[in-house]
Amino acid sequence: MADIFIVDDQGPEATAMLQALYSRSADSARKHLQMVKERGSAKFMESYYVGYGHASIGDCGTTTLFIEGLSILACKAVQDNPLYSGQESSTRYIDFSKQAIVDPINTAESQAILQKWMDFYLASLAPLEAHLKGQFPLSAGEKERVWENAIKARGFDILRGFLPAGITSQLAWSTNLRQAADKLHLMRHHPLQEVRDIADGCLGVLRQHYPASFSHKDYPATEAYLEKTAAKTHYLDSSFFPSTQPDLKFTATVDNAALEAAELDVIADRPAKTNLPRYLDGYGQYTCTFDLDYGSYRDLQRHRNGVCRIPLLTGERGFHDWYVEELPEPLRGEAKALIAGQYAAIARLDAHAEDKQYLYPLGAKVRCQTVYTLPQMVYVIELRSQNTVHSTLRDVMHWMHAEMVAHHPRLALHTDLAPSQFDTKRGTQTIIKREELET
Repeated sequence: MADIFIVDDQGPEATAMLQALYSRSADSARKHLQMVKERGSAKFMESYYVGYGHASIGDCGTTTLFIEGLSILACKAVQDNPLYSGQESSTRYIDFSKQAIVDPINTAESQAILQKWMDFYLASLAPLEAHLKGQFPLSAGEKERVWENAIKARGFDILRGFLPAGITSQLAWSTNLRQAADKLHLMRHHPLQEVRDIADGCLGVLRQHYPASFSHKDYPATEAYLEKTAAKTHYLDSSFFPSTQPDLKFTATVDNAALEAAELDVIADRPAKTNLPRYLDGYGQYTCTFDLDYGSYRDLQRHRNGVCRIPLLTGERGFHDWYVEELPEPLRGEAKALIAGQYAAIARLDAHAEDKQYLYPLGAKVRCQTVYTLPQMVYVIELRSQNTVHSTLRDVMHWMHAEMVAHHPRLALHTDLAPSQFDTKRGTQTIIKREELET
């Protein structure tokens, strides 16, 4: 019978070595663990890590970094990794009015732009909440606390469109040691100084805690190559797309006849809340190109499988109408005037396009492109079409659904196609004590 046990009381490097030693010794990890306890993990690493010869040892040790006071733009840079695992502050459940803002331009003009966005956000919270309570009154049998939370979430959903991308947030990043080293190496060449500083800060902390795992040698040719490709690596510029490209574009390399001939029982009989098997990745990919506000792009980027490059945030695509249309009439006019004035003011600034991103709002539209396989496409459509998802992203999911149905008429898709509507369920999607939620 197999001997099964858990080791979760050792540091990441020691745990990594316990795993690595399986490839060099037939002894039980229990014996190796006893050595660690007797000699200490530092001595253990000094004795065994040098000469192992495989970077894969870093895959076996995990740690969690907590990064606070970084801009939303920097959050996206850290999370731009198919292997990212972690959490970020939500603009839906947190009042961002008191958050600091990163401004790399730091002129009187740039500061005035940021202040105007925040003045509108702060001044609109109370009147918008009153408007929403009139629009969606408490129903009989509903818990008032849950309803209040749902109203606030709806208000934050709307006003997030006016938050500048330089607003600060916080995130947690759980990673193994090798992935951290690889990702931070890339971030050291990011176009944004803030991101480069974060990379250096993370590496400093990691070297202090795990010196044996973060003593990598840098190679000049590699560094030069990463510097040369940095802009394309980290941002998808709108110049990548032809000017004649339609607003919505769907292409597929998946042959439906071949798929149905071999996999009809797999794709047609799948029940809800069940993923398609991964081997279907081999049938090809779907490329979807569309406009989306930056706030909802952030939600889409949370799906690490597939390709969803970070778009360069500019004013070229305008501002998403949804955020203005959801405001009560007096605020709607103010918002339109504000957006026009702010976009013009940002355009006049003498600064790099990358730095101007900090001043544009999350409601600004960007050109997005996703490249997914069949299982990835189905997963994203079904999850991000649910009524609790932001309306602007749901619209894109409904378009993707229609394209998939046209391409694969016999594919089972459990998409929520109902129009977006207010749902107090949002008020339960939070982290508070259960007794507080039930009052």
